[in-house]
Amino acid sequence: MSKDFNTDYTQANTIRPQAKSLYELNNMLRRGIRELFPENIWVQAEIAECKENASGHCYLELVEKQETSDSLRARAKAVIWSNVWMFLREEFTQQTGSPLQAGQKILILVKPDYHELYGLSLVVQDIDPAYTLGEWALRRRAILLRLEQEGILELNKELDWPRLPQRLAVISSPTAAGYEDFMHQLHHHPEGFVLYTCLFPALMQGTQAESSILEALDRVLEHQELFDLVVIIRGGGASADLSCFDSYELASALAQFPLPLLSGIGHERDRSVADQVAHTSVKTPTAAAEKILSCLELRDQEIEYLAASFLALGRESLNLKVQELQLYKERIVHLSSAQKNKGELQLQKLKSVLQFAVHEHMQQMQNKVDRTSETIRLLSPVLLSRQAHRLDVLKLKLEAYSPELQLKRGFSITLHQGKVLRSAQGLQPESLIETRLKDGLILSKTLPEQIK
Repeated sequence: MSKDFNTDYTQANTIRPQAKSLYELNNMLRRGIRELFPENIWVQAEIAECKENASGHCYLELVEKQETSDSLRARAKAVIWSNVWMFLREEFTQQTGSPLQAGQKILILVKPDYHELYGLSLVVQDIDPAYTLGEWALRRRAILLRLEQEGILELNKELDWPRLPQRLAVISSPTAAGYEDFMHQLHHHPEGFVLYTCLFPALMQGTQAESSILEALDRVLEHQELFDLVVIIRGGGASADLSCFDSYELASALAQFPLPLLSGIGHERDRSVADQVAHTSVKTPTAAAEKILSCLELRDQEIEYLAASFLALGRESLNLKVQELQLYKERIVHLSSAQKNKGELQLQKLKSVLQFAVHEHMQQMQNKVDRTSETIRLLSPVLLSRQAHRLDVLKLKLEAYSPELQLKRGFSITLHQGKVLRSAQGLQPESLIETRLKDGLILSKTLPEQIK
């Protein structure tokens, strides 16, 4: 080092105040914090992490987030010593129905403390369970208000409940006792109703529950025409275990689902947001099965009532028709007897008229025959004489035109192939012809030059 640098460094050390050690600084902070907070104070915060170690102490990481985002505004560590924790844990769980865990907003009575090795920590003296319950209620109220403002809060309730809810899409954990209770109740009913169930497995608690249920709803939506009703069931649990059912995203999807929803979530206290947007909600999976069976029982009773009504109506109608037929029968018998008598009278009249008409006609025909016979008897000699004279005249005419008489007069008759030949046209050369005279027969043949 140069001489000038050593001189400057020495002078600086003589001017600078004496430095504090880190321990001294932390000890000063510890005393200052104790003086600043002589009494315990109530603090509102959200649990980011909650762990209990082997010694029975509970360590918390507390955070405060921005109101408009999840960005952190503050962070601090807190501890509940085992002698305090054993009492607070039981009281908090009994009051809220949930153990102390991450994600909860809490109101705690703390003693701020600063340790030289571990820094600032808040020693928890008490927890107010009512505050946590109030936060959950406020959260549900805010979600319901948002759904109402968006106009979707009552959408699923406005759907028609199926008259025969037999085809069921069930969203549940396949290993849950609530699902087993639901199925046993459905399929061991004394009436033996036929129901078809299809399970769409989903996680029903934990950080992945919300997304798992949404995925199951999407799978149901792909085959919605196959189902009458969607049933969401889960067995009993603490309020914190059911926090997924107070999600806005899940509630929005349930409210807008195109099939009616029946929720059978085994909650212990307040209704979840999912319960309030579903078409119908009941306390337990077993109650959900009973709700479905009660609908089928009601329809079965309606069918039995209608069947009995139709049977009674049919019998009454049949009796009326029998009475009408009996009345018609009596009327027909009466009318038939009257018609028969009337018909017999008419037949008798017709018979008399017909007999008279036949007799008159026969008499007329007999008279006509008699007149005709008399006419024939009187006219027959004259007619016979006339016809004989006419025959004589015809005989003379016939004899005047006979061929023999013509031959005797010197005429001849030329025949070709047995027919009288009146013209030479049509004759072929060498044709044989006959010429008849009164005293003989001449045969001759035609020559070519003779035929023109």
